[in-house]
Amino acid sequence: MDEIKNLLYCAIDLMEQNNRGVQLGCYSVALFGFGIAVRRVRPFSRFKKPSDVPNHFIKERRELTGLVERLDPNGALLMIRHKPLITIPGLPGGQLPVKISGVDVTGLGLNWLQTVVVGNEVKFIPIAKAQNFVQCQVLLPHVTRKNKQRTINIGESLVRVGFGQVVDIDKPISKDRTYLTYCNRLQVAENYALRKKLGMKYYMKPAKAVLIYIAKNLNKFMLNTYRQIIQIPKMSTS
Repeated sequence: MDEIKNLLYCAIDLMEQNNRGVQLGCYSVALFGFGIAVRRVRPFSRFKKPSDVPNHFIKERRELTGLVERLDPNGALLMIRHKPLITIPGLPGGQLPVKISGVDVTGLGLNWLQTVVVGNEVKFIPIAKAQNFVQCQVLLPHVTRKNKQRTINIGESLVRVGFGQVVDIDKPISKDRTYLTYCNRLQVAENYALRKKLGMKYYMKPAKAVLIYIAKNLNKFMLNTYRQIIQIPKMSTS
């Protein structure tokens, strides 16, 4: 027992004699850990193009914030000025093109986005990266008339009022359990729009059925018309 105490005292004396070295070692470890954290969290980075978004942000469904400065009608892209966690004055500007995941926006939907979303700060969760845009879930914080905080899911709202249509999602996104919840909500919203007879899809569905019927019966119609023509007696010429 005395030998253990002696060793412990020796270790304490050694640390006291090399206090500066121990402090430097602690500082080095802390700085190294801080560097890893900064590289992973990217608190100072402002994303301006799809390649700027780290892949682990997509894997972890990291929520980002930004101001929707304008709408690009080619693809219904929200041009978002990304807001980093820590804003440093003098950072170069830029707009990150964001596509609302799982939704094909109609013409009326573009007008809705321009009126409701553009000019407001949104939260967006990256789902996948393409060459020209980042596919995201987009959320709009909103204060109701009763001063209650509410979050509007932009994709779901577009589909629910008939201003957007649900599109098929490619793998591997379609196999993601978290994303499937969002897809199911989109499908419920689309069913509601159809049930309430909202949007272009409701009007296009009957028209599509009529066109299919005409196409199927076109040959029969042409054949009957031809038979009637050949049965008309030829006029004799004098």
